Amino acid sequence: MKNVYRIAIVLFSAAVMVSCGDSFLTRDPYGSTITQGQYEQLANQLEGSMRGIYSMMYSVSDHDAFGKRSIDMYGDLMCGDMALTNYTYGWFYTDEQGQGRTGRTAYIWYYYYSMLHNVNAVLFAAQGGNSASADNVIKRVAVCGLPNTVNTKGSSIVYYTIDAAGDTLATYTETESELANCYAQALTMRGYIYSNLLMLYCEVSKDINDFDTELCFPLYNENNMEAAQPLATMGQVYAQVESDLTNAIDYFTAFSEVQRGSKLAVDKSIAAGILAYSYLNKGKTNGHGESFTNAYTNARDYALLAISSTTATVLSRNDLLETGFNNINNNSWMWGQDVTVETAGGLASFFGQVDIHSYSYAWAGDTKAIDENLYNLIPDYDARKGWFNDGSVNATYKYCPDGKFFSAANRYSTKSDDIDREWLSDNVFMRIESMYLIAAEASYRLKNDADAITYLCAITDERVATGMDSEYSAWKSGLNHTNLLAAIEYNWRVEMWGEGYGLQTFRRLAAEVQGNTKRKRGANHSANGGADIEPGPEYTFQMPSSESSYNPSINTTTNAPKRVIIK
Repeated sequence: MKNVYRIAIVLFSAAVMVSCGDSFLTRDPYGSTITQGQYEQLANQLEGSMRGIYSMMYSVSDHDAFGKRSIDMYGDLMCGDMALTNYTYGWFYTDEQGQGRTGRTAYIWYYYYSMLHNVNAVLFAAQGGNSASADNVIKRVAVCGLPNTVNTKGSSIVYYTIDAAGDTLATYTETESELANCYAQALTMRGYIYSNLLMLYCEVSKDINDFDTELCFPLYNENNMEAAQPLATMGQVYAQVESDLTNAIDYFTAFSEVQRGSKLAVDKSIAAGILAYSYLNKGKTNGHGESFTNAYTNARDYALLAISSTTATVLSRNDLLETGFNNINNNSWMWGQDVTVETAGGLASFFGQVDIHSYSYAWAGDTKAIDENLYNLIPDYDARKGWFNDGSVNATYKYCPDGKFFSAANRYSTKSDDIDREWLSDNVFMRIESMYLIAAEASYRLKNDADAITYLCAITDERVATGMDSEYSAWKSGLNHTNLLAAIEYNWRVEMWGEGYGLQTFRRLAAEVQGNTKRKRGANHSANGGADIEPGPEYTFQMPSSESSYNPSINTTTNAPKRVIIK
């Protein structure tokens, strides 16, 4: 982990990355960095620090490494729901070949651990820079608890920003409410980071009898981030995720008067959504007795909390084929990035890789499409079939998502003079539809089929093609325990296509839904078309070998499972 230790705590140094769309406090300055002087003049400096963390969600390292949306693509290609149907430039070909678990692991590892280091720095600063202090700032907030016990809410607090060496950089004041909100945001992001690491680096489809002995990866918090840590157990990491996110929800609730500045910032609904998805995957991992039941109960309950805590609504059938999933104002988006001229990644972006109506690799020859077999599962009464090119027009782009993801500047032409060359399409991170799917799947596991159908159909009722209501009604009336899980899996794969849920859906559900048969990759894949695939260790990312080389606390002989080390 030495490489991660050496990353400066950029949040408290001369340059802080900021989002320049619908900003939290002000639209100035418009550039991607601000000076230390400008930073110190922000009304809420910790919020400025959180901007720097959010900017990492879309930071660009290469044309196939541009933050969250590139990691979404790795998983969707790895499981085969997204197909690289043709390639000229080579981007994402290792993922199409099934080699992403080793080829991508270094980028994913350092992406999340770099973000984690900065999140922990915010938490450390929010606690006054000294977690052992009796005057610890966040302890004073925690003592206040819920609103009816808050006595000092709204009063000013003086605290310090410090660097990695412990030297004071600045002192400033902030109301307790603002501090608590930033603290909740940072806790949410840490829960998000660890929940992603669990899903990517642990075998969530495997029964784990003892979470307290199953080793996974090092666990860092605000108090140990400068010392190399050994591998933690899955139980320890899940406990951190659940503690961080439940605490974040409590703080967001207690200090609800602080308004969310934009959809890039996390809030109570996002914290609940991340926690719900974590419990859903945890439930599949440990299918034994009470832990199994509790995980799915929590998954359902937190998904419903997320739904009740957001103004987002399920995308209507009238809007289904009109949005292009390119605008932060989409009513179904809970969390996303408003892409501006300053933050556009150009070719190094999701739309720069996938959208055939933008100047993109997909337009130029590296076409990304829905798996042909998955496309063929979409019935005519499902309007989502229109999300994908059927090949009747412009067959070069057959099965490409030109009805789901298309530039706001142009959704019809693929002529070089017409295509979008500004790449201002926005990025989606979480939609409310995923919460209904979590609630449906968890309810099914809890043997409450009626609720599962209700949550599932909250989506599918808005996905009916024009003139096909009777066909849809026949399908809906035929739902029962025997076919319900397959219907839920299908909707995860189609509804959330291209949004980063494919790999976990495959690992969690494919074997159970397929039964004695194996899922087949469609013939339109440029690699391994028609191959049988089933969940297994090859769909779990491996820890980079550099971690064992640079982290002296990992003993590769006695401490680290061989399955997680790349030789």
